[in-house]
Amino acid sequence: MALPLIDEILCRLPVKHLLCCRCVSKDWCSLIDSAAFIKKHHANAIECNPEGDGVIINDIEWNPTDGDGEVVTRGQYCLTDLESLYGDEDEDVVEIDEPLKAVLWNAGFVGAANCLACFCKNGVKEFVVVNPATRKFRKVPSMVGEIGEWFEAALVTRFGFGYDHVNDDYKIVRVAQFTQDNPNSFHGIVVAVYSLRSDNWTEIQNVPSNVCLVTQLGLFTSGALYWLGNKVSHGLYHRIIVSFDLGIGQYMEIPFPVLPFLVPNECFSVVPTRGSLCIFNKHAESGMDVWLKNNSGEESPWYKAFSVEQCALGSFEYIKLVAFSKDGKEVLLNVGNTDCRSTTKLVWYEPERKVVKNVRIRGIPSRFGSKLYRESLLQLTKNEGLVQLTENEGLLQLTVNEQLQKPSEDKKEEKQQKKRDTWFTERWRSWIMR
Repeated sequence: MALPLIDEILCRLPVKHLLCCRCVSKDWCSLIDSAAFIKKHHANAIECNPEGDGVIINDIEWNPTDGDGEVVTRGQYCLTDLESLYGDEDEDVVEIDEPLKAVLWNAGFVGAANCLACFCKNGVKEFVVVNPATRKFRKVPSMVGEIGEWFEAALVTRFGFGYDHVNDDYKIVRVAQFTQDNPNSFHGIVVAVYSLRSDNWTEIQNVPSNVCLVTQLGLFTSGALYWLGNKVSHGLYHRIIVSFDLGIGQYMEIPFPVLPFLVPNECFSVVPTRGSLCIFNKHAESGMDVWLKNNSGEESPWYKAFSVEQCALGSFEYIKLVAFSKDGKEVLLNVGNTDCRSTTKLVWYEPERKVVKNVRIRGIPSRFGSKLYRESLLQLTKNEGLVQLTENEGLLQLTVNEQLQKPSEDKKEEKQQKKRDTWFTERWRSWIMR
């Protein structure tokens, strides 16, 4: 079979199948590892499923003192895909194994963007960027110099991870907050941004001094990170949403909607499948309204998308909206309670008919969080500690000291590869002729 035809077929396969296909022959391996193929596969994945197709599941423990209400305890991370969660049968997950398992042990989830995920360890002093689909990872260098000293002295830090589509770059944002009670007697915030492209940290200037970020994790969507915050004006605190644009490196303030009930910090989230901010406004004992930010430029910035009835889901204290179904009629919800003895569950909920379908998954912790990501072949490795980008290919092709294993060049192995190549070609031909 001609290589161009093979290219068209392979670019439509999931990543896990492509990693197996690399062992078919040297030609297939070179094709799959090429920057052009990685770009094509990634573009095809976005076209077929623009919201993402992978789901990261991790064990959590509720901590009411934390801004987001969830803290990773053991760092057990599992993977599944969104399509599998539509089925009626029990689904198995794939637990991340060694060597990545050891890296993520006791690590907290920071965020996922495009096809990469970020985790933190050691009291938010260490960061690691991971491609969950290929299990490859890169450790982020520590801050040095004066800016590193600021963050060492900070008692309160906020952070987030996202994709800068303007510069084709992945970035980590860290925010150190100081109050007048701090020994440094500095009132305000210090912001530093790590660039995966340049592999270093840079301090951001002209940051607001009258804004305090409330939630710990910045939520990523549409090229920016978002935190719940309080703005000090005339001695009073006003609840706002603070955004940081990763492309231009600037802060913006978004008015908080006027809601009938108080909104706790853990009721602020983002909907990856709609690229929208989401606020859950809980009624007293009766249910919860789900508000989404209007991105269409209409006069009203927020609108009530739907309500979740307590009688439909049973007892719950918090909800995370994971994804919308392909037809938009159902939502995938991560539902739980703050009681440490309670369990978490994933459900598909149809607001119009108030119908609930439990998602049954084997091999996951009793209390867990769920996050969406997109599978990709993006290579994330190092060359003597430095990231070196191939010319004109951006982050899609990085030079490697940990390249995916190449097929053997032994002559006997070559013969076996030719036999496998012929067998696979015949199988592809019969599949196409169906």
